[in-house]
Amino acid sequence: MDFAYTERQLRQNRRYRDLGLRHARAGSGDGNGFDWQAWHAVTNAGIWRLPLLEHDPFEFIAAFEGLCCAMRSIGFAMAVANQATLIDAIQSLGTPEQRAALLPRLVGGEPGATAISESGTGSEIRALQTRLSVDGDGLRLDGHKYNISLAPHASLMLVAARYEADAKPQTAMVLIDGAMAGVARSAPQVTLGVRDLPIGELRFDAVRIDAAHLLGSPRDGLHALMRIASMNRAYFALMCANVVEPFLADALRHAAARRILGVAIDTHQHVQRRLVDVRMRAQRSRWMALASLDELLRDRAQALESCSIAKIVAAQDLTQSALDLLAIHGSDGYRSGALSTFVADALAMISAGGTEEMHRKNVFAQMQRNREPERAPVTQDARPGADATEKAADRGMLDRPSQASVSADVA
Repeated sequence: MDFAYTERQLRQNRRYRDLGLRHARAGSGDGNGFDWQAWHAVTNAGIWRLPLLEHDPFEFIAAFEGLCCAMRSIGFAMAVANQATLIDAIQSLGTPEQRAALLPRLVGGEPGATAISESGTGSEIRALQTRLSVDGDGLRLDGHKYNISLAPHASLMLVAARYEADAKPQTAMVLIDGAMAGVARSAPQVTLGVRDLPIGELRFDAVRIDAAHLLGSPRDGLHALMRIASMNRAYFALMCANVVEPFLADALRHAAARRILGVAIDTHQHVQRRLVDVRMRAQRSRWMALASLDELLRDRAQALESCSIAKIVAAQDLTQSALDLLAIHGSDGYRSGALSTFVADALAMISAGGTEEMHRKNVFAQMQRNREPERAPVTQDARPGADATEKAADRGMLDRPSQASVSADVA
């Protein structure tokens, strides 16, 4: 496993780092309003074509890292991750007709949204209230989605819905246009942080759907949704590792210049410890995110667990690092400005991409699913065929639905 970037990947990293520096969030203000100028800039630079490079998926990852470590905006980085995840989903799961019709729109910069979460149930797939149902010779979509990034502006939406055409409920992934009849969206919601990322609600009232709107078959919808959610989690983890970089650089300069009784505060071990801890957390989160992406792109069985672990660790690391940086700047950091905005934005990662509790449930379910089943010793007076029955029971335990298979979130 070698995560050293190639020269071509490094060029992409430097290119998007430079672009990010040109569009970095200003040092003052509360960060309200999405940066459409930066969005058009990365679109024109070709970033949305990179997730389509099947021969080198890490070219986008290198570009994404370069952008994240320069933009000073968690909200913008989340939007980029979500768009790239949607592009990958259509590229890998869509029909030739869907790819031909939809990918040029997304590559051209039309914003997309992935709508899973619902009010009251979050991202618990078993509790989905949005329904896809048979209606005459077609289908209809009804329901409500909550806390969806770019929902107020998305022209293309991927919606997770419960489908009950057969006896066993299935998960349908529905591709719809934001201008379709029956689709309504809210204004951007007011949030504590990431105020530069428009987050809103979506409502679907008897939206007419046909087979061409389905991304894959509902029979495989749960598996498809888990892959989509896992990729998004890994991107979020990688973002958490990189967005702290410019703020750590600020803190290093501040600690060297700030003097108390004529002595720079960076000579004190407790200040050095905070700064080193920020660096250690970023490195830890980065390598875990890259490893989980590598497993996912290679279709490794443990990828779903790895992506959840990477998201948990990276979110914890980012929020703690934000508080450490705030402590180093003291009361100056608490004033309205770039650092206080960053701290509020970092707290969004507690729930964006799935809460820590949800991911821990996913990881535990995978642990149960993958453990070696215990076998009772076979006695001489065992009934004929008992061993075969025991093996079947073991298979049943291993094949039972995993809780990890029914929880997903793309914020």
